Amino acid sequence: MGAVSRDTRLTRDLSAEVAALAAVPLFALVDPARLDSLVRRSTARVVRAGTVVAVRGQPADHLVVVVAGALTALHDTAEGRRLRLGEFPAPCTVDKAAVLDGSGHSATWISTCRTRLRLLPAEALRDLIDDVPAVRHHVLGYLSRQLRHQQEQLVRASFTDTTARVAAWLVRAAGRPGTSRDTASRDTASRAGARVVLPGAQAGLAEAVGASRVSVNRALRALARDGLVRVEPGAVHVLALDRLTARARTPDGLG
Repeated sequence: MGAVSRDTRLTRDLSAEVAALAAVPLFALVDPARLDSLVRRSTARVVRAGTVVAVRGQPADHLVVVVAGALTALHDTAEGRRLRLGEFPAPCTVDKAAVLDGSGHSATWISTCRTRLRLLPAEALRDLIDDVPAVRHHVLGYLSRQLRHQQEQLVRASFTDTTARVAAWLVRAAGRPGTSRDTASRDTASRAGARVVLPGAQAGLAEAVGASRVSVNRALRALARDGLVRVEPGAVHVLALDRLTARARTPDGLG
């Protein structure tokens, strides 16, 4: 009786892990039998907030799958400056390009809260890309979006001021799933009502846009003065999304 109960529990746990993997966009169209195989080939890991999951430059021999929680991508310079490359909440996979090109992790990945991961061997990802067209299309789309995003970031860093970069970051953050919104503001595009939680408060936002905290504080005050946002400790309410979007595209800061 005990052995039967144990087998039943193991089967139930495996089914839950398969379902969790199916919720990740990369694996959404993978058949259940293949997902079951991926669960068996991967390693589960639970980490507390602030845990370094991978270090920039180290071999990326496993695909990091975020099943629950979130990871932050960081780049620390030799001069001691830190650039925050983004927040990646579950369900998602991170650093696919590093796993595919074998050149090492593109960032240092740190858990932002208690996070549940699955580490999938690199060869398993390559097998999926070879065998499953939906996975291949997903990866190609991801790489294309990454290239476009990096080009936009380069242009923005070269030709826009800090206020425009902060505005652009807020526009992207307001569109992410899970961002809270005021019910009364849902009916018009010009008043999005999104409440954006800042990663690490204003210091974290400064790391995200590649500026000093003082410059970011000044930019937020300018946007608030123009009626585009309302600032509170650790968060920003987007009041006029269309105007904020226009401000993000203005290099000279004149609106």
